[in-house]
Amino acid sequence: TSVVIPSGITTISESAFEHCQSLTSITVNRVTPPTLGINAFNDTNNCPILVPSQSVDTYKSATNWSTYASRIQAIN
Repeated sequence: TSVVIPSGITTISESAFEHCQSLTSITVNRVTPPTLGINAFNDTNNCPILVPSQSVDTYKSATNWSTYASRIQAIN
C-alpha cells in the first residue's frame, strides 16, 4: 500500500503507478526531483507524495510534478 522510491532513481516513467488505487503513501527519497513521466501518479487515491523537506518547493514546481503539488509533503 506504500511505495518508497530510492534516492538513486533518476526517472519515473509515464503512467508508472497510474491506477494503483490501494496506495496510502509514495515516498521519494531523492533530493533533486527525478524526471517524471506524465500520468505517473494519476488515480492513486490522492495519497501523499513525501519528499525530502528541503526539496518540497522544488518538487512542487518541477515539470510534471507540479500536477501533484497539492499532494507533495515533507518526509517527517
